[in-house]
Amino acid sequence: MSFTIDFFAAANPMDHVEDARLFHFEHMDPRGRISQISAALYTLGITKQVALFFVAGVLTFLFFWSYASTLTAGAKGRVPGRWGNFVETVLIFLRDNITRPFLGEAGDKFLPMIATFFVYILVCNLLGLIPLLDFFGHGGNTATANIWITAGLALVAFVMYHALGVKEEFEHHHGEKGLNGYAPAFRAYIKNQFPHVPIFVLPLIIVIEIAAHVIRPCALAIRLYANMTAGHVMIASILGFTAVLTSWFSIGGWAISLISLVAVVALTFLELLVALIQAFVFTFLTTVFLSMAVHPEH
Repeated sequence: MSFTIDFFAAANPMDHVEDARLFHFEHMDPRGRISQISAALYTLGITKQVALFFVAGVLTFLFFWSYASTLTAGAKGRVPGRWGNFVETVLIFLRDNITRPFLGEAGDKFLPMIATFFVYILVCNLLGLIPLLDFFGHGGNTATANIWITAGLALVAFVMYHALGVKEEFEHHHGEKGLNGYAPAFRAYIKNQFPHVPIFVLPLIIVIEIAAHVIRPCALAIRLYANMTAGHVMIASILGFTAVLTSWFSIGGWAISLISLVAVVALTFLELLVALIQAFVFTFLTTVFLSMAVHPEH
């Protein structure tokens, strides 16, 4: 019984998604030097998910830089290669399916921000599907399975679309006042967030609108976190049951293991689709909120 309890405790599916120390492998570190480095980084807040968060940032930068380098003055007239065509395909897809339907052609200027959100979140999601990352410490492979990280992304989106909303108000109605026009632009932007209704309904509308503005970033954060966590927990659970049944029933356990293996492979491919969909949904909703900020009259 004790063995069984210890086994289930060690096979907790949440161990595969919860944040962990970076470089945490005691069996390969008899002198404990790597563990000391890991503990020092952990004290500074550099965990595995935080490290992957920054790795995703570097990869996102390289994704766009590799394409932008072909558009510099020195490369004028140069035809993009396969990678450049792929990046252009992603940008055109986002432009035609997200920015222009909600923001029109004038919304093309927001495409760099929208594309950065999409690619960055997609890279974070895909990094979590690389099993070899367990060699750098067990669990915590998916940065977007951390609610604090998804909340940070949602907060950035929240600040960005409101800041751009104020900027649009300033440029269209208060630009002639110079920098002094930002204060009235901000007041006008806040006023535009509330519909024109009879005065006796206004207190209720104010409460509803404030709640809506709080719920929107919360929905962005929770949706991304929950979906990226659920898939990994499901895969870990199936593998955990497989290990238990194999140890209990030799013949039947192997048969179940084969079925479970096929299911895990299928779920992994499903996770690839979920990673793409969740990046798209986060970007899509951010664009919707941005359109509401820059076009409050609609």
